Amino acid sequence: MGNERLYDIAEVCRLLGTTSRTLRFYEEKGIIASITVGTSSRRHYTEAQVSHIRNVLVLRTLGLSVKSIAQLQAEKYDLKDAVLSKRAEMISYINECTSKINLLNEAISALESDKNIFCDDWQHSETPKTEEFAIASLCTDAILHQNDDILYHFFSSRMTEYLPREVYTVLRKDTFSVLGDLILLEKSVADPVYPNIIYSFIRFSKLGLKIKFVFYSEKIEGLWFEYYNTNER
Repeated sequence: MGNERLYDIAEVCRLLGTTSRTLRFYEEKGIIASITVGTSSRRHYTEAQVSHIRNVLVLRTLGLSVKSIAQLQAEKYDLKDAVLSKRAEMISYINECTSKINLLNEAISALESDKNIFCDDWQHSETPKTEEFAIASLCTDAILHQNDDILYHFFSSRMTEYLPREVYTVLRKDTFSVLGDLILLEKSVADPVYPNIIYSFIRFSKLGLKIKFVFYSEKIEGLWFEYYNTNER
C-alpha cells in the first residue's frame, strides 16, 4: 500500500458528518469496506474508500435503501433508474397522504355538522385505489422523462392499439414543445365524480400541463394532455 494516506474511522466521521455506528452498519451490509493496520482492530480507510463512503451517504440522503445501493454496486441497477424509481415512490406516498388528508378534512366537516361518521354517508366523493394513484404517479414520471416502456406497461391492450408508440411519440413531442422548462409536479388528484379518473398537474416555465388518466382494472384506458395557465391556479 506504500505511502498511501489512511484515514482513521473517527477522522472519516468528522470529514463526512456521520457516525462510526453508521459506518460499521454499512460495512456489515457490504456496501462499504475498511482495512486494518497491523494488529489493531480499529478501522481505517483509503482515499478511494472515503470517496466511496461519501457517494453512499449521498445516495442515502436521496432516500435510496441499503438494498438498492447494494444492487447498484453489483451493476444490477442503473443509477438514473434507481433515482427515478425513488422519486416515483415518494410522489406516490405524497399522493396517498394527500388523499388521506382530504378524507380527514371531510370527516372533520362531517363531525362539525353533527354527522355520525360511523353510520352516515358523510363522504363527498370516493377516493381512487392507492394502486391507481401509484400507477398515475409512475406514468406521469415516465411521460416527463420519455420512459415509454413504463408507460406502455400500464396501458390496456385496447389503449396500446388506440395509441401506438410512434403516434404517442409525435403527440408528446408536439405537446411538450411549447411548455418550457419543467418546474414541479403541483399535485395529483382524483376526479370528484369519477374516482377512476386521476389528474396530474405539472408546472412548466411557460404553461401548465394537465395529464388525465382513465383507469379500468388498474390499467390505463385513456390518456389526455391539456394545457392550463399557471397564473390562474
